[in-house]
Amino acid sequence: MGEGGFDLLPEEARAFLGGLRFRPRLAAEGRVSGVHVSSNLGQSLEFSDLKGYAFGDDPRGIDWKVFARTDKMYVRRYLDETNLAAHLVIDASGSMAAPFGASKYNHAASVLAGLSYVLLRQGDEVGIIVASERNPRTCPARSVPSHLNEILGLLARTYPAGQTRLEPAMKEVLGRARRKGVVVVASDLLAPYRPVVDVLGMLASRGHAAMLLHVLSQDERTFPFQGTLVFCSQESGETALLDARALRRKYLAAMDLFIGEVRSACHDARVFYCPVPMARLPHEEAGEMIRSVEAGRHRRVP
Repeated sequence: MGEGGFDLLPEEARAFLGGLRFRPRLAAEGRVSGVHVSSNLGQSLEFSDLKGYAFGDDPRGIDWKVFARTDKMYVRRYLDETNLAAHLVIDASGSMAAPFGASKYNHAASVLAGLSYVLLRQGDEVGIIVASERNPRTCPARSVPSHLNEILGLLARTYPAGQTRLEPAMKEVLGRARRKGVVVVASDLLAPYRPVVDVLGMLASRGHAAMLLHVLSQDERTFPFQGTLVFCSQESGETALLDARALRRKYLAAMDLFIGEVRSACHDARVFYCPVPMARLPHEEAGEMIRSVEAGRHRRVP
């Protein structure tokens, strides 16, 4: 269990994601060996060095001559194989605390935990920024396997509250993402979303794989409420007594318009729009996101 009372990356998720690798369509500018093609052209598989064989490495790269001499397995590394840096941003505002129990924040955190697991296993660097009004926090990008525990701990210790504060986090990403890599933002976007999409679009224009995980609960998408109910904003605390049945048609039309506008803005900015309707398990969402981005296609809600 995570420190926040929920298990971000259970064994079931690790088993599901263990065979996946994430190779977005970009030329990475990494500093150590990985699974991505380098943007430093002209090396043409020039030998760099050896590293100890680890689970997940391609066995075809094992240097058997070294094994015969040392009885230890090493993998040959080349200058045109590199790692990438992934910068993950999660919205920790009050609206992400809904619905009670299986919240949007918990779901998004689990999806990002799964993505971090895949990236770190293949030698990539992963850093995460918690976008919070009250307690913004950052875990700098590192590639060591033990870094996963730092990421899981930070996510599990965070409790969503307060107003949405994504813009400072996006500015921080702009400053950190100096070489091509992956940038992922997970949010319900229940605040002005244009600044977020604009920054992601700027990063996409610089060669990054930019992704927006739009996390909305099934209740928010379908509005199953009936009768006269008190609705409460989890960010401002404002309440309103409303007839849910009378409101439903207008609400669903407004939600469809909102989702369509965000999708179109992402498409125009060359940002991968990844709807997360919370209908699947988080690790399944992470796997589908990886496959969609690798294939270069934009997802639609099933």
